[in-house]
Parts: sequence; structure tokens; C-alpha cells
Amino acid sequence: MTFKELIKSNIPRSILIIALYILYAIAGALGEYLFKNSLNNILKGNLNGYIYWTFIQAGMEIGAAILLPIATIAFTKQTQSYLHHIREDIMQHYYNTSNDEKVSEMQNQLTGNLKMLTTDFATPWVSILSGVLEMFISIGILLKMNWSLVLVSAILLGINFLIPKIMEKKTAQAAKKVNVKNEKLFNAIEHWLGGLQELRRFSAYGRLKKQLHQASDDYVKASKESCKYNTISYLLNGWANALAQAGLVFFAGILFINRALSFGEFAVAGSFGFTVFSAIWEITSAITQIKSTKELRQEISELRHNEKRPVNASAYGVSVKDLKTSYDQGETISYPDFTIKAGEKVLLTGDSGTGKSTLFKVLLGKLKAQNGIVTYLDKNNQPLENATVGYLPQDPIVFPVSIKDNITMFTEKLEHQVLNVVNKVQLSTDLAKMPAGVDTIVDLKNENLSGGQRQKVVLARSEIHRQPFVLMDEVTSAIDQKATEKIIDELLNTDQTILMIAHNFTPELKAKFDHEIKLEKKGVPRK
Repeated sequence: MTFKELIKSNIPRSILIIALYILYAIAGALGEYLFKNSLNNILKGNLNGYIYWTFIQAGMEIGAAILLPIATIAFTKQTQSYLHHIREDIMQHYYNTSNDEKVSEMQNQLTGNLKMLTTDFATPWVSILSGVLEMFISIGILLKMNWSLVLVSAILLGINFLIPKIMEKKTAQAAKKVNVKNEKLFNAIEHWLGGLQELRRFSAYGRLKKQLHQASDDYVKASKESCKYNTISYLLNGWANALAQAGLVFFAGILFINRALSFGEFAVAGSFGFTVFSAIWEITSAITQIKSTKELRQEISELRHNEKRPVNASAYGVSVKDLKTSYDQGETISYPDFTIKAGEKVLLTGDSGTGKSTLFKVLLGKLKAQNGIVTYLDKNNQPLENATVGYLPQDPIVFPVSIKDNITMFTEKLEHQVLNVVNKVQLSTDLAKMPAGVDTIVDLKNENLSGGQRQKVVLARSEIHRQPFVLMDEVTSAIDQKATEKIIDELLNTDQTILMIAHNFTPELKAKFDHEIKLEKKGVPRK
């Protein structure tokens, strides 16, 4: 996120915003400057002149009061429009990259971090823009009154610019810490509230409260620390500003005593001094805020310009040789060598902890093997450099749209095949009980689909998209035995290559597969 990009996101609106702030600054400055004429007419006893200039001044102040909210609304629209483009780029990044980022991380990037950029980067630019305009106009008016006022102002301005350097590093570190703790809070919410039903079942509210309280407490502490350093920076700037204003008024008083300024000019000199140093205060505070977001902006910039995931060919088979994987705890799993050719149906079995799901992670590219070679094969069983495979998890992923859209994944040209595939996966009986049938909207909150029905939806999705090679992890675990047998029969009659993890299959059902890979502890296959 840069100021240049913010301006270029809508150039006509940017021109309008700058014009509005210029008019606002001119109207406000003229209103203050013309007040000197009112004061001079009071000293002369000229009532008509006093009333005339007072009305002129009031008109300028009213104009400034009208222009400011209009400019602010326009700038808010500009900012939100720009953030919308950033959000789209970030979503594109997560969609196109092969990394499996945590939901909490994505949520933090798309909400918390962009909100922080709004308050600590975009909004401060308003203060800088209006402050610069007010400062230059005020300095021009001071120069018109007496050049020495500008010289004194310049000296005092230099001091004011140096003050924020004292807290710049601390505020940046504190802002980064808030971002980290915010992500950890999202992480805790995702991990613990995601298993809310299980926590209720075992009356574990105390543990839930403790974990969320800890994460929340860390975030609050980081926020307090950030607020503390920002407040100290604010106070330092404020003290320097107040001393500078007092110094300029004192110098203007000396000029008035020496008849170098009229009384009206002396009075408004203090006002313009206040405007100049207030503008400097706002500018320096805004710059401090903007600099505190440097690392965050760099992080978002990297997300927006990350390379896209390459489009790989679809695998039809796989060959595994000398494969070993290691867990963080040091346990190593060795796998038997095997080859799955195009069209084969293979069952992967073994006790818990033998590495079935880990093998899937390796084949999907989510986990790097410690040793060994994984070679993907094309439809002619020839090696492929890079390839993709389909995957059906045990916990099926569905979306809050119609069952039909969940099956077609929003591909309209496949809609005519929906009824055929729902029959193949034994979903038609379930749909008959739903008034809207395949147009039933999936309610993720109230869970209007059972676990078995979700598995059938995902199986139908795989069938309709005809993925050449699919890894299936306990995809019928929530489906009754009779329906499971029919589904397996349908899967075995397709030309798909299938590697399926399954428990409790009958010997008759196992025998229908081309062969079985059995895993044991230490990766030793059963004889």
C-alpha cells in the first residue's frame, strides 16, 4: 500500500479531493486573516467596518466547515475502493498459491491488517495533506505581515520535525507486535471455538476460557504498549508544539511593541502561529503513524505480488520408491515401494499411526519427504515433471450454496450431469426428503446436512469433474454399509485412478480393489 497507488486508484476523484482540501485551507486561512480587519475597525470605533469584515470572515468559516466533510467523504470512498482492490489481490494470492495458510492468518490479513492500514496509513495522509496546505498558506500570510515571523517560525518548525524521531522506532515495533498478537488471537479462536461441540460434550469451559483469555490478554497487552508509545510520542509533539506557539506569539508581541505590526496583525499572528504549529504537530504525528506500518505494508505488498501457482498436468498414477518421512518428535516412517498405474483402484490400510494420512500429504505436496522419490505418471504411465492429484478428505468441505452448486463447483455446463451423479453416490434418496432437492441451500451454521450426506456431495463433486487420479481419505466413514458398497461399486467401475484409505471394509469389499497396500508400524508391510 502506497500513497501513489492510493491516488492512482481513481485519479478524477483524487483531483477532486485535493481541490476540496485546497479550497478548505484557503477558506479557513482567509477567515482567520480577515479577522485582523475586524479588530482594527474596533480600535478605530468603526462599527460598519467591523460588521462588514465580521460577516466576510463568517462566510469564509462557513465555507470551510462545508468543504471539510465533503472532502472527508470523498477521501473515505477513495480509501475503501483502494482497500477493496488490495483485498481482491490478497484473495487472489491465497487462491493461486499452493501453500495451505491458516484461516486465522487469512482472516487477519483481510480484516485486522487492512483496518490497521486504514487508521494508521490512509487516514493520516488526510492530516498531512490538509496540514501542508494550511502551513504554507499560513506562512505566506505571516511573510506578508513581517518576514522575521517566517524566520522564527522556520527555526521552531525544525525543532518540531526532530521531536518525532525519538519515538519512531518504538511505535513501529509496537504496531508490529499488535499485528502478531492479533493473528494469534484469531488462531486461538479458530482452534478452540472450531471444536466447541466437543468442549461442551466434556464440560471443558474452563480450558476454553483459559486459552481464549490468554490469547486475548496478550493482544490487549500489545495494544496497551502500542497505545503507550503513541501517547508518549503525542505528548512530546504536543509539548514542542505548545512551546513553539508561545515563542511565536512572544516574538509577535515584540514586533507590535516596536510598531512593526498592527494590533490586528499581532492578534492573528498568534492564530496563524497556532495553525502552523498545529499543522506540524498533525503532520509529524501522521508521519509517525505511517512509518509504524512499514513492515505491515511490506508484508501485504509481498502477498499482492506473489507468483502464481503454476498450472500442472493432471496425474493418472504414481510411483513411490525408498520413501521416508519424519515427524517433529523424531519418529520416522518408512514406506514400501509401490506403483499405481492409470485406472487402478488401490486400498491403503493400516493401524492408526502407520502414516496413511502422512503419505497423502506427501503425495499432495503438503509435506516434504525426508528421503525417497515420488514420480507422477501420465495416462500412458510415463513420468511427469509436475502434476496435480485430486483429494477427498474425511471431513468433506462444502459451501453455503445449493447442493447442485456444491457438486458442480459453479460450472454451469456440468449441471445436466447432476442427477446422474447423485444416483451413483446414493444421494438421490436423501434429496427426495428435501423439498428443494438439489437446490437445497447448505446451512453450515445449522448443519442441515448430515456427515454422510456431505460425503456423498463431495463424492458426487469428484465424479462429475472426472479427476483422473483421486486420493480418498475415509470418504464413506459416515455412510451406512449398504450405501457404501453401492458407492464403491460405482467408483470401481469408473476409469479414475483411486487410492483410498478405509477401515472396517469387509473382505468381500476389499477383494474388489485391484490390490491393497498395508502399512504397519515402522513402515514394514505385512506379508
